[in-house]
Amino acid sequence: MGIPGCPSDDFQVWQAFKAGSEKAFDFIYDAHFSRLYRYGSRLCPDQDLVKDCIQNLFVALWKNKSHLGDVHSIQSYLGKSLRRSIFKELHSGKRHLRAGEPSEDYHAEVAFSPERMLIGEQVRQENSDRLQHAFLRLTKRQREAVLLRFYQELEYPAIAEMMSLKEVKYARTLVYRSLDALRVNIRKLACVE
Repeated sequence: MGIPGCPSDDFQVWQAFKAGSEKAFDFIYDAHFSRLYRYGSRLCPDQDLVKDCIQNLFVALWKNKSHLGDVHSIQSYLGKSLRRSIFKELHSGKRHLRAGEPSEDYHAEVAFSPERMLIGEQVRQENSDRLQHAFLRLTKRQREAVLLRFYQELEYPAIAEMMSLKEVKYARTLVYRSLDALRVNIRKLACVE
């Protein structure tokens, strides 16, 4: 995270922010807004709600900066906070959800683009459709784990923190089991066709 006048790692940036540095706060906002938006959009289809939750998160951070604890991974801290905020908003609305659980319209989706120009368009589309269908057959937690690991490129400790898992090994297990389930789903879909 190197910008002029900003420390080089998350811990130092967070400390500067907690001490009242507007430059550190702006840096955190600029560095993480897009990722938070992409992640939030996968948790909730309501883009306005996602944007509001992100804005409210940053407002609350600034207001409470002197009372916040130390953070070693800003991305995982913000992601976990946003996740909690979105589910809280969904829960407080007309939908009745258990605290911390996504709604039925929760849609951790993967948008696939053509990966190779050499493979014919029809084959690509069939593979993409098969993978999308296999992905949607995963449980909500499995989809979120795959999303965090492979599309947000988070490490297992950050996944464990964001998903409120007690230990890092549970995050690894969840991702591995999700990938196994995805493979099984793909095989089943291939046999049906």
